[in-house]
Amino acid sequence: MQFLLDSCISSFAVRDLRSANYNALWIPEGGEDPGDEVIMRRALDENLILVTADKDFGELIFIYNKPHPAIIRLVDIPAKDQGKILLRLIEKHKDILEKKVIITVDRYRVRIRINE
Repeated sequence: MQFLLDSCISSFAVRDLRSANYNALWIPEGGEDPGDEVIMRRALDENLILVTADKDFGELIFIYNKPHPAIIRLVDIPAKDQGKILLRLIEKHKDILEKKVIITVDRYRVRIRINE
């Protein structure tokens, strides 16, 4: 499993994923943010799971019908907790992360939507 972390995701999450031996690419390490559409296309083309806090990806998918990879959206999760939450989520839902799933995580619940 490989991940592409948006610039709005903390370096704590990058560190935690890499410490758990996951391949985690982080947009800020590649230079200037290329924008949501380019990020989503890259994740799709390279078979990466996109991790973001940005709700604009939903607009690209549901309004503009853009094809998408698996997406994990973290909502109001403190930066220092993002990696720990991601690792728990990956362990619990690894079987569906290979699909065109959109997982939204906030402090109180996990919502899963599978688009196939």
